[in-house]
Amino acid sequence: MPALTARETLMAEAIGASAPQLEEGPWIEIIRKMELLYADLARMQTEAERKNEELLRAEAFADNIIRSMVNSLVATDRDSMITTANDACCELLGYAREELLGRPLDAIFPEGANPLRRGSEFWSRCRTRGSATGLETALRTKRGEGIPVTLNASVMRDPAGDIVGTVLVATDLREMRRLLIEARAAAAAEREQAAERAKAYRELKALQARLIQSEKMSSLGRMAASVAHEINNPLGAIVVYSHLLLETTPEDFPGRGNLEKIVREAMRCRDIVRGLLDFARPGPGARQTADLNAIVHATLDILRGQASFQHVEVALDLSPTPLEVTCDASQVQQAFTNLLVNAAEAIRGSGTVSIRSWLDPARRAAAVSFTDTGCGIPPENLERIFEPFFTTKQGGHGTGLGLAICYGIIERHGGTLKLDSQPGEGTTFTVWLPLKGAEEAAAT
Repeated sequence: MPALTARETLMAEAIGASAPQLEEGPWIEIIRKMELLYADLARMQTEAERKNEELLRAEAFADNIIRSMVNSLVATDRDSMITTANDACCELLGYAREELLGRPLDAIFPEGANPLRRGSEFWSRCRTRGSATGLETALRTKRGEGIPVTLNASVMRDPAGDIVGTVLVATDLREMRRLLIEARAAAAAEREQAAERAKAYRELKALQARLIQSEKMSSLGRMAASVAHEINNPLGAIVVYSHLLLETTPEDFPGRGNLEKIVREAMRCRDIVRGLLDFARPGPGARQTADLNAIVHATLDILRGQASFQHVEVALDLSPTPLEVTCDASQVQQAFTNLLVNAAEAIRGSGTVSIRSWLDPARRAAAVSFTDTGCGIPPENLERIFEPFFTTKQGGHGTGLGLAICYGIIERHGGTLKLDSQPGEGTTFTVWLPLKGAEEAAAT
């Protein structure tokens, strides 16, 4: 019979103290089986200890994650009592952790605004799908203040599938909203700056165009003045002597018709020369304070008696207050006359011409616009419309000096003459003249 181990001896003694005497063979078998059972229990204990250590490490890891989360986290039990709150939640709401634990979930929401209350749509989604996200709501701090948040929630279930609690994660929206407001403000400021840059660019281009046009007109004016003065004296002699010759020629003289044509064309040439001199005139005459509305009325009083205006309807929309400017009223009236005659010709003597006047504070100017319902001006002619002798009239009608004279008069008064026209939609000429005192203020 083999010798017993120490453990077998002890077990035998323990069992032998109370057990009946057995044969040696069965007794040894019992001891062997108990030894195997002991070994299994030892392995199970070791595995359990290892699993427990892993669980503790996992719990510590999860707790560290929860505590270090930037977003606020709250967990509740099946009765909606708070069981967990991370540092971010405590800091956001102004509670110590011990103050939150054990409180009802309603405590951290405005009154009646708990989105996880039974029967709410958010709770129904959370219970049915296991989670619900993206709810914009508010949390209530310890001091009763509301904090806007985005809320995500999920339910916790036991092995049987019953809900045993909820987990809520809230993201503070205040910083996000502040950044959004700043971004919108920055975008609006950028749009405004872009609009200002675009406006400044347009104004610069317009100024460049005006300077080019002004220089071109100035050059044309000097040339026109030189030519007009050279022509004026011999033309004057032609006009005088052709008139004398016509007066002394009998009515039945065969060549009288040709002589009348000479006189008529000489007078036409004289009118052209006078137009050139008006265009090239170095500056306005005596300046006085005048009301542009009064100049408009005076111009209309003269034109209404002319045949070309008999069937023209004039629609007036004048400023209710006087538009006082410092100007040579006779020259400004001549410019208005030319613009109105041009409008009447555009509608072929029948239709409506609209005249509007207003105060333009941005320009510190008085403005008058003349609009016709004619056929408009082709785009290719817009840049040349103020050039001397340029005309779109057919059959040799007109000298092409009317608008050039207008341009010169307005420019000499420190004003602006602008043209807006679309083919088939009519034309608008707008005059801006500095208000009384504006030029002196600008100069200082």
